[in-house]
Amino acid sequence: MRWTVGILFSMVGIILLTHGLNLKAIVENSVDGDGIGVYFLGIEINESVPAADIPSYSNGFMGSGIIFLILAVCLFVILLREHNTLLPIAQKKKASE
Repeated sequence: MRWTVGILFSMVGIILLTHGLNLKAIVENSVDGDGIGVYFLGIEINESVPAADIPSYSNGFMGSGIIFLILAVCLFVILLREHNTLLPIAQKKKASE
């Protein structure tokens, strides 16, 4: 279960990062009309974003993606340091007095 959370975090992070990079590429091209609609995984974020505000959306997506990737790396490091990562978490035995 813990490994799947790490894999899920890394996948969401990569998707967010690539979406942010795609928005940054759109800014470099000309945006005609009132603006563009910003969607993520089929969910509408904003219907019409002016061309001047697209870089802030791009930075937001890339920042979120980096945070998810950092969380995934931290989780993987913690899991790899444990000896028996496939076993469920058990309480440690207390030292007898």
